[in-house]
Amino acid sequence: MPHQKRWTFEAGAMVPDWFMRGENCVLTFGRDAEIVEMVEAYALYPMQDIDKDDCMIVAEVIDRLADVEVEPVLPIAPHTQPRALSRH
Repeated sequence: MPHQKRWTFEAGAMVPDWFMRGENCVLTFGRDAEIVEMVEAYALYPMQDIDKDDCMIVAEVIDRLADVEVEPVLPIAPHTQPRALSRH
């Protein structure tokens, strides 16, 4: 298996543009997170168990009178358990 790239981010950190782009908003991580690059996609893992309805990414609207658009650069496979506990 080829080496997978992975990155960790603390809650409150800015979401990088290579992962997800937003228009008219500031994207931050709502929880400590790990991103793993897979073939043609990313996996997003929390650092602690979360509920399936919890948000990992928070979009803070800049101008409430304008539309907000958020788009992942590649498909994202979200998880509710840390990588060590999730089925890959």
